[in-house]
Amino acid sequence: MGAVQLTGVRKLFGQMEVIKGVDLTVADGELVVFVGPSGCGKSTLLRMIAGLEDVDYGDIRIAGADVTELAPARRGVAMVFQNYALYPHMTAYDNLAYGLRRAGMARADVDARVQEAAVLLQITELLPRRPKAMSGGQRQRVAIGRAIVRKPEVFLFDEPLSNLDASLRVEMRSQIARLHHDLKATMIFVTHDQVEAMTLADRIVVLNAGRVEQVGTPREVYHNPANLFVAGFIGSPAMNLIPAMAGQGGLTLPWGTQLPWPKPALAGPVTLGLRPDRLSLVPQARAQASGQVTLVEHLGDESILHVRLDTGASLTIKAPGDVQVRLGDVAHIGFDLTSAVLFGPDGRVLT
Repeated sequence: MGAVQLTGVRKLFGQMEVIKGVDLTVADGELVVFVGPSGCGKSTLLRMIAGLEDVDYGDIRIAGADVTELAPARRGVAMVFQNYALYPHMTAYDNLAYGLRRAGMARADVDARVQEAAVLLQITELLPRRPKAMSGGQRQRVAIGRAIVRKPEVFLFDEPLSNLDASLRVEMRSQIARLHHDLKATMIFVTHDQVEAMTLADRIVVLNAGRVEQVGTPREVYHNPANLFVAGFIGSPAMNLIPAMAGQGGLTLPWGTQLPWPKPALAGPVTLGLRPDRLSLVPQARAQASGQVTLVEHLGDESILHVRLDTGASLTIKAPGDVQVRLGDVAHIGFDLTSAVLFGPDGRVLT
């Protein structure tokens, strides 16, 4: 069983605490993605699980065993790095076989594992090649193969796709998703790319400044963010966050618009959260906000409109790709409140 459990895990570099009491359980066979801004601690946390960084406080268990003080080689994990870390003078076959040979495995068993991984990753034809004769995507598949042959309890991926171009990233995402399905192995994947997080994860762990802000399925963190940080970070483009005053009659927006709000809310200042696809262009008579279009991003089947209101606030709208709007036009905007989220003065979601 490859479950991973972190209890009260903390990490300090000198006087600076970079991981601040993380409690987390990754179930056996689950693919969990750590996501967050640069410097949030996601790679440090992964390296602590791998044993490449010491744990100052708390403990880490893998498959039920306390591995907090164990060397990396004894933890039952295999790590795939951002920079591939292949031996340039070795063929792909030898890169895959090297660790097994060092462990004293019989030649026939080494060959069986290498060939099995090569078939799984569709790299059999690459086995005689050295890294310099491979593309970036091929090198990354060999790096993943080197982890597979070890048959670890847990696979750890530290931003493995960040060096690839856009098309290769899409291809490798599908490869990793298929690999997880085929191996049914526990995987922890670190990325700053929200698309990778949303498309790969069974659950997402959103980190900020060394703390876990929210853990949930991609749908949960997207549609039901726990706080303003998650709301503003998850989603591309991000959720619109509009200051408002809550009262008995509903919500009052800064430009005077009154909105009904059937859910109970505290009286006083709140923040209304609306995803860009919950805003639409409407006739002026039905508008709940109006402003000048400052940017139009045409993305094929959809367009992203950036609108600046008279108050100075900006709203982002996800519109159809063929929308007839130009820079400088006045946009009249309607709100769909059916999936809106309300946050209190402390930044946490109001339920």
